[in-house]
Amino acid sequence: MNVLHIGKFYPPYHGGMETYLRDLAEEQVKQGHQVTVLVHNHNWQRLKSKTIIEKTIPGLTVIRQACLRPVFFTPLMIGLNKQVKRLIREQAIDIIHLHVPNPSLFLLLLNRSAKKVPWVMRWHSDMVTASSSRLMRLLYRCLNPLETALIKNCQRVLISTDEYIKKSPQLQKFTSRVSVIPLGLNTRQVTVPAIKSLSDKPFQVLSLGRLSYYKNHRMLIASMGELPDMHLTLAGGGSLQRELEALVQSQQLTGRVTLTGPVSEQEKNQLLNDCHVLCLASNDRAESYGMVLLEAMARHKIILVADTEGSGMRWLADRYLKGLLFNHQEVDDLVAKLAFIRDNYNRLSKQAVEFDLSIDQTTAAIVHLYQQLLSKESL
Repeated sequence: MNVLHIGKFYPPYHGGMETYLRDLAEEQVKQGHQVTVLVHNHNWQRLKSKTIIEKTIPGLTVIRQACLRPVFFTPLMIGLNKQVKRLIREQAIDIIHLHVPNPSLFLLLLNRSAKKVPWVMRWHSDMVTASSSRLMRLLYRCLNPLETALIKNCQRVLISTDEYIKKSPQLQKFTSRVSVIPLGLNTRQVTVPAIKSLSDKPFQVLSLGRLSYYKNHRMLIASMGELPDMHLTLAGGGSLQRELEALVQSQQLTGRVTLTGPVSEQEKNQLLNDCHVLCLASNDRAESYGMVLLEAMARHKIILVADTEGSGMRWLADRYLKGLLFNHQEVDDLVAKLAFIRDNYNRLSKQAVEFDLSIDQTTAAIVHLYQQLLSKESL
């Protein structure tokens, strides 16, 4: 089977969508398929980037397409339709797998060649949520008809948990097209570290991800004021870094809260290995799943997540023996849960790990879906 994935970015660009897309593409190749990944080239030179084609492993081609620098937080591909037509003509593409949100995909609505191939869409998150800015809400009013048309051209829309559709106004219009296939992770590349012991050093709390509005980092920082024996690391870059650094200083938490800025893959892995607990405090379903939670779970780490409705964080924590929840609106509950984890760390850290969301089983489910769609197409 020849599969074309069209996504936003691809590693070494950091992000949950990017990690998943890489693991899925490589696993599909391992399972015997030819895969092409078409994404924006994030290496912008002034106003735009250039198209680069990479043969990463046998059977997998990554095309980093030329694009304009992001406008309103999103890049726009240059020559997307021309590239897609070429791939369909030269490689006889069987399935086009779209990864959204990604406004560049709206260009496919003008592509007759692409419309002759079955589309599958991975819905990573809604374009706008309750916490989105007024500007984003206004822009979405213009983009919503295009997004609706894109969904109508897809045979199936994949979501990670059935919780997400309950709070997604757009997906609720297309329930008959939606299938639940959770995201997976290449756990074969993960080494499970030894259980981190308690010592005279501070209890290590890690939050990993972009410093975005919905990550609720202010609550995490506030919690440290009540937990003097703990150290919080906020790993990742983003537009809120200076604001959060100023907050740490004003709360006199310098030395107990560290903002690392962007981290490399090696640094990320080390932080995950060294922490006692990974905490995601996101208070909006823009955190639709949390791939970093899978990375922590693969290392048998304790996770603490907000009970945000519609987010897959809660779904993951409910199914993982080392997963705990806190009220995303109450800093006192966050403090209490962190203290509970510290006081019961030895017992919690030794809990058995039975939850498996490896990329091979996720990929098998997706390929089976492809085959069902293609068999119907041939009828």
